[in-house]
Amino acid sequence: MTGTAVDAAEELHEFYGLRVVVVPTHRPVVRIDRPDAVFTHREAKENAVVDEVRRAQASGRPVLVGTLSIEESERLAARLRQAGVPCEVLNAKNDEKEARIVAGAGALRAVTISTNMAGRGTDIRLGGADETDRDAVVALGGLLVIGTNRHESRRVDRQLRGRAGRQGDPGESRLLLSLEDDLLVRYGLRRLIGARRLPPPQDAPVADPLVSGEIARAQRIIEGQGLEIRRTLWRYAWPIEEQRREVHAWRQALLRGAEVPAVWPEAGERYRALVAAVGEEVVRGLETKVTLVQIDRAWSDHLARLAELREGIHLVRLGGGDPLSRFKVEAAESFARMQDEVETGVADVLPRVEVIGDGLDLSSLQLEGPAATWTYLINDDPFRDQLGMMFTGPGNATFAIGAAVVATPLFLLLGVVDRLRKRTRSGEAR
Repeated sequence: MTGTAVDAAEELHEFYGLRVVVVPTHRPVVRIDRPDAVFTHREAKENAVVDEVRRAQASGRPVLVGTLSIEESERLAARLRQAGVPCEVLNAKNDEKEARIVAGAGALRAVTISTNMAGRGTDIRLGGADETDRDAVVALGGLLVIGTNRHESRRVDRQLRGRAGRQGDPGESRLLLSLEDDLLVRYGLRRLIGARRLPPPQDAPVADPLVSGEIARAQRIIEGQGLEIRRTLWRYAWPIEEQRREVHAWRQALLRGAEVPAVWPEAGERYRALVAAVGEEVVRGLETKVTLVQIDRAWSDHLARLAELREGIHLVRLGGGDPLSRFKVEAAESFARMQDEVETGVADVLPRVEVIGDGLDLSSLQLEGPAATWTYLINDDPFRDQLGMMFTGPGNATFAIGAAVVATPLFLLLGVVDRLRKRTRSGEAR
């Protein structure tokens, strides 16, 4: 259960086959969600946050400030303390204190600075943990929630607002933003608004409603891009997930004895000699162990091949092909090759098995599994994906051909950077 599932209803149904059902709240929501205030620069925004918190704290009203990062939470806390406002910082760094801080966040004059993840899903009781001063806090309007950024998803903003006004309690929420916030800078909001509509740096909020409208529109666009990225991830990952399940079932059948490996018995004389020396049960047990190791090695190599394939599969679009269809075909071929590699690897081990006394010598067989396994096959960096789609996306074929000439050096450079980065990570993992 979550209070923000409606925004993700389409995605939950498409990816997981789950429907979203809205359950009415136990008591009516009376929280007041005030319009955003947008400032031209970060300094003006933080000054406004400090002023608003100071006014609320002076009246006795509890305040929760939601920040985007630990750095921002600590910077705001330092500014508030410098202004004479005591506060608690809840940023998931001090786990032992977290429960106590959350429990007291609704007390009279309490000021809490929190990151997004800290305290999520926790009820903040008005008047403190024991609700001693509940009536006084209710009379002041309940908990005041101030957000210092918009997020890539409206769900996160709504979760922050939802810290106040729970179970019919009074409360109030407001987002104070600046055009220098990370999200707005990253997606070039100033270009969307236009220089003529932007005032020079000022301490007062921007009065033009177009600015707030463009911020909301940009957030919807970013959410759509995020959904498309996750949809692409799912389309590429799902065939590999089916293969993973098949490999897992194969390994479990070997481990539980439901499947007996049958490569060595086909070797004839060598297999019969080992059975005669140590017994069929011992030989079958060793073949099972060898098979498991070979499965792990071949699966790791298979995922590495798919990662290499995925790096350049988008170039298939330049020739008018469908990258996803090509990926599925080549993934299936690689999986079939992997199964052949397992059988070949198991057969190659048999000649090296030596009999020592009443047992088998395993020292020369090198039965260690892979030191690391590729996990993520898809690059989910939206900026690189947008670059690739800009050159190879659907549309004019002439443009795509011309773009190929221009884009090739860029793709080569990105490939070199990716390989160096992956080698670095692989070395660290080992």
